[in-house]
Amino acid sequence: MSEKQTQFLPGSRFPEGEKVPQWQDVLDALSMYGIRDVHQIKLIDSTHDVSDIRLNYIIDKKWVLRFCGAGAMTEARLGDFHRLIDRYNALGILCPQFLKNGEGRFLHSWNKLQCYLSEYLDYSIAWDEKIADKDRLICEVQASLARFAQAYRNVDLSDTMGMYSLFELAPYDIPNGIDEKEDNFNQLIALLRSINEDALADALTARHLDVRARLKAIYKGLPRCVFQGDENFSNVLIDEEQHFVGLIDFNLAGTEVIVNQMANVAGFDYNEERKDPVGAQNRLNFALNYFQSHIRKMLGIYRASDEEIVALRLYAWIVMVAQWPTSCFFRDALKGELKGEILELLSMLAALPEDSILPTD
Repeated sequence: MSEKQTQFLPGSRFPEGEKVPQWQDVLDALSMYGIRDVHQIKLIDSTHDVSDIRLNYIIDKKWVLRFCGAGAMTEARLGDFHRLIDRYNALGILCPQFLKNGEGRFLHSWNKLQCYLSEYLDYSIAWDEKIADKDRLICEVQASLARFAQAYRNVDLSDTMGMYSLFELAPYDIPNGIDEKEDNFNQLIALLRSINEDALADALTARHLDVRARLKAIYKGLPRCVFQGDENFSNVLIDEEQHFVGLIDFNLAGTEVIVNQMANVAGFDYNEERKDPVGAQNRLNFALNYFQSHIRKMLGIYRASDEEIVALRLYAWIVMVAQWPTSCFFRDALKGELKGEILELLSMLAALPEDSILPTD
C-alpha cells in the first residue's frame, strides 16, 4: 500500500462515529495555505475526549496541520498566540509560529472541526527522551521563563488567563466556577473532615482564607506577563545535548501574575518518591530546599519588587498545599501508611511562617 493510500486512524479517545480527515482532506486544507508539494503525512492524535478533539498531522517535518473541536480556538486567540510566539522567538526561545492562509486568516472549518497550521520544529521533546540531568534541564526552562518575564513584563497582555491564575478564572476553571487551586484545596479539606480531622481542617482553612484575602487585596496591581503556561517536559524542546531550546503547545497560554507563575514553575517536592515514612519535618525541609534552590535562580534573573516578594511568599504557600501534584500526593498518602506523617506535615503547613518559604540570601 502506498503512503498516499494509508488510512489515518485516530486513537482510542477519539469519539466513535466522528469523521477523521484523510489524505485528500489534508491536501485540500494545505492548499488554502499555499502548500501543494507534500510527500509525507503522519497523524498524531492527542484527543482527550469528545469536547477536546486534537488531531495533529505532521507534514514533511515542516508543518503541523491541526484539527480541533469547534470553539476551542478562535481567530483572536490564535492572533494572541502569534504575537506571543514572536516575543519568545525574539528572545531566542524557539516556538513554532502559526501561519495564515491565503485570505489572511489562521482558521478555517472542516466538518465540525476547526483547522489551523503551524510550523514544525525538528527537535526532540524532553518527555520522549531519557534525560541524563533532569535538574539541569528544569533550571534551564525556569531561567528562560525568568528572562522572558523580565523582558516582557506587562507587554501586550491577553484577556485569557493562564492556568495558574487565582481569582480571575482560566478557561478550564470557568465551568467549575473556582480556580483550580481552590478546588484542589477544597478536596483536601473534604478528605480531612471525612476522617474526622476537623481541627486540622479548620486550621488549614483559616490560614488559606487569610492568605487568599491578603493576595486578593494586592494581586491586581502586580506585574503580569503572557506565558506559554504549561512548561512541563511534554512541551519542552531539547537539542542533541539535552539542553532547552524551545516550547510547543500554546493551548494553555494566558496572562499571569509573574511571581505566581514563578512560584508554580519552581514548585514543591515533598520527597514524594519515598513511599515509606521519613518524618514530617524531613519532608517539609526537602520541599523548602527544593523550592528555594529553584526560585533563588529565577529571582537572580527576574528583578522582583518588594511588593512582588511579599506576594510571592503568599502565592508559594498556596502552591505548597494546593498545586495539583502536591494535592494528589497528600490525598493518596492520607489513605495509606503515611497518614500520620502527612497529618503532622499539614499541621506544620497550617502554621508555617511565610518568611521561611523564600531563601534568605
